[in-house]
Order: sequence, then C-alpha cells, then structure tokens
Amino acid sequence: MARKNYQIDEVLRSLTKKNDCRIMSDNTVRVLTGSGRKNDLGNGSWGKIDFLTNHRGFTLIRTSKF
Repeated sequence: MARKNYQIDEVLRSLTKKNDCRIMSDNTVRVLTGSGRKNDLGNGSWGKIDFLTNHRGFTLIRTSKF
C-alpha cells in the first residue's frame, strides 16, 4: 500500500471538523473516549492522527471530556 503524502495544514483543517478530536495549541491531540463520543473518527482520521503523533511531534491524549 502506498504512503499518503499528508500536508500539515490539510491534516489540521480536516481534524478540526471532527467532534471527537481537538487540536490544542501546545501540540497535543485530544481524542474523546467513553460514552460521550460521537464516533466520527474513522480509519482516515486515525491515519492523520498517526501522522501528527509519529512524524510531527504531537502528543496523543485520550480524555473522557473536553
């Protein structure tokens, strides 16, 4: 499978539209877990979160509320 060539601004713009994900100013990605989530993060969104955390130095934090 070919690698996608993500652009950081496109990834951030896409993930800010998701209800279960927040991009914070301190380079953290907060993902909502538990009963309050909307289940709007699919495989593509998780791939973008993976790109941010593994290649751009962001930190993933799973939280029960924002």
